[in-house]
Amino acid sequence: MMIGTRLRPRVVLATAAIVAAVILLSACTPSPTTTSTDAEGNTVTVDWVDYPASAGIPASDVLMLPAAEEVEARAGQLIVEVQDTLETEYGISEWTVESESGWYPEEGNGYGGKSLLTTYNSAIHEVNVEIPVEQWDAVIDTVRQIAERYEITDQARDTYFEEYPEWMRVGSFHRGAEFFDVTIQDDTLNPDYQAGESDDELVAGVSLFYGITTISETDRAEFIRRATPFEGIKMPEATTSD
Repeated sequence: MMIGTRLRPRVVLATAAIVAAVILLSACTPSPTTTSTDAEGNTVTVDWVDYPASAGIPASDVLMLPAAEEVEARAGQLIVEVQDTLETEYGISEWTVESESGWYPEEGNGYGGKSLLTTYNSAIHEVNVEIPVEQWDAVIDTVRQIAERYEITDQARDTYFEEYPEWMRVGSFHRGAEFFDVTIQDDTLNPDYQAGESDDELVAGVSLFYGITTISETDRAEFIRRATPFEGIKMPEATTSD
């Protein structure tokens, strides 16, 4: 029986999953401003066109992440550690690489201004293997434990994952705008496939996918300078689609 693997990862381009939900808005919409009172009682107004991150991404979340210069080595080390552990504990081996890794610099900040953010998506690492369903949670938990050693400690639980079919399970772990996904799937469990009604080829396997939205170390001082006036202020909704 020929086994193929077709992946359905969470692809994050330019601003991670948070900004993917931004509605396309008119480029003519003026940038929002926020007026507040500082500790000395002075009235201060900030214009979000100057915000150095992006709508939906707190600057503080960005500053806690690895700099862009560290990312590729970090992603490679994490993926190899997961692969080695899954081979040792579950006999999962013979990984292949699909697609390509890449960098996607931000152009705008969602308020008509310039963002200093850049996003990295790893290549998709996959393996053709049939894993018993009763082991799926254990495999995902193993990946979770490794991700936590890289301080990627939060686990996503939202409607995005509820939309996956019963023959697919996703573990998505994140820290701010950094994430690591493991997907286990077996299309032979798909009723449409079993009934011969599915156009999809047979899918059975595991996939790994890493992504992060961060800044270059060379931009860090400028990022902090631009972000400081916005500390403690509630972020408005995006006003542009960039």
